[in-house]
Amino acid sequence: MEDLSRTELMLFIAVYVVIQIAIGLWFARGTKSDTDYYIAGGRLGYFPITLSLFATWFGAETILGSSAAVAEGGLSGARAEPFGYAICLVATALFVASKIRSHGYVTIADFFRDRYGKHAEFVTAIVLVVISVIWAGAQLLAIAAILETTLGLPGVLTLFFAAGIVIFYSMFAGLIGDVVTDVVQGLFLMGGVAILFIAVVHQFGGFAAMVSVIEPDQLRLIAPGESLFTRADAWAIPVIGSLVTQEIITRFLAAKSTTVAKAGAFSAAFLYVGIGMMPVLIGLSGAHLEVPGAAGDNFIPAMAIEFLPPLLAIVFIGALFSAILSTVDSNLLAVSSLISINILKKLHARSSERRQLMIARFGTAFAGVGALAVALGGSDIYELIALTSVFGQGAIVVATLIGLRTRFGGAAAALACIYTCVVFNLATLLVLPLQDAMSEGMAFGPALSAVLAGDVEPMDGYFIYSVVVSLAAYVIVGFLEQPFRRASS
Repeated sequence: MEDLSRTELMLFIAVYVVIQIAIGLWFARGTKSDTDYYIAGGRLGYFPITLSLFATWFGAETILGSSAAVAEGGLSGARAEPFGYAICLVATALFVASKIRSHGYVTIADFFRDRYGKHAEFVTAIVLVVISVIWAGAQLLAIAAILETTLGLPGVLTLFFAAGIVIFYSMFAGLIGDVVTDVVQGLFLMGGVAILFIAVVHQFGGFAAMVSVIEPDQLRLIAPGESLFTRADAWAIPVIGSLVTQEIITRFLAAKSTTVAKAGAFSAAFLYVGIGMMPVLIGLSGAHLEVPGAAGDNFIPAMAIEFLPPLLAIVFIGALFSAILSTVDSNLLAVSSLISINILKKLHARSSERRQLMIARFGTAFAGVGALAVALGGSDIYELIALTSVFGQGAIVVATLIGLRTRFGGAAAALACIYTCVVFNLATLLVLPLQDAMSEGMAFGPALSAVLAGDVEPMDGYFIYSVVVSLAAYVIVGFLEQPFRRASS
């Protein structure tokens, strides 16, 4: 990519961003209420739902994080991406979509309010806000990594640049603008990943030659020395941990029917595996190439710089931006819906339709600022994604699946489930690893930084255990509260 000047690349990025913003704002110009803003009036068809689900989930961790993990540790690094999350898309369509749609909810916390009460609604909204803000922060880190590698710009500068663009775009485009640009971004993304894949195949002299360099040890789905519980977590985190998320539920609610929502999810999962295997194969084979700067999250951008001609490099950089923009704006809208509808519900209830829309947009801006704060803290993209997939999620999945299909357990059971899971997650992901790091002589500050960056391993099976303790808390309290529920009824 030597012939591609940084000025030309910066110009392309600027034009690309302006076009994306213009498309989103054009289609969002008829938005009149927060329902339009968050679920596009529930009128979207199969094609936009499919590409929107694909583009929303096929983000930075798929292209940057998983390829780097595969290059470093072989196929065991690809369990979450693309396999685990593809399975999760199918599972959500089968077990969650129709039940959530039938009640006309806008957020997951709406279901918790109807099933478990206002306290459970509020706590669930807080947990989901934390998850989505950290997830969005990881996407902003990915943008910074791309611009730092391709343009040589300082990471902090690119973070502020990316956050400003996404906040402005998401504030005014809403879900309909997000979905329309997801269609463009999804097509662009598939083309960009395919272009780099073809370039790497050409570098090896053909697909057979590319595959031939992959060593048997790289094809193991089990990492060396991995325990049974670590292995179980590697699959459970993407499949169960992301089963109930605001971002995917929003797409189901925006579909014009349950049939369309399910069909879109199945097709998105198929695309997810098909396109997602390209970064995996690039990681497996690219590990045997000497490419300057191809380490960690910069693995894929460095490969693009090394092997693509200028014009195709521009297309691939655009594809990376597509992957990240389509994910982060969905995160911000998810946070905004939870804040405005469930956390500020009294203000929302007594506001006019126009004011509700204004609150929704300011909620999106607040979410963007929170994501920027997370990103400025710095962390490895893949580790940050893994952390957000589990914080409190075990309880939300347990309470949602039980609550959707049975009448067992009430407010006390749900709250016990959530609080137990959050405390357990804080203990296993923060407190215990922090103690381990400090016991090895690290000061508190460096130890905390090491824990947040994923450099200190939590206990084996921490997510599986969180699901078990959440389920136990729900069941125990559910049985204890049965006499009180019967008396009150």
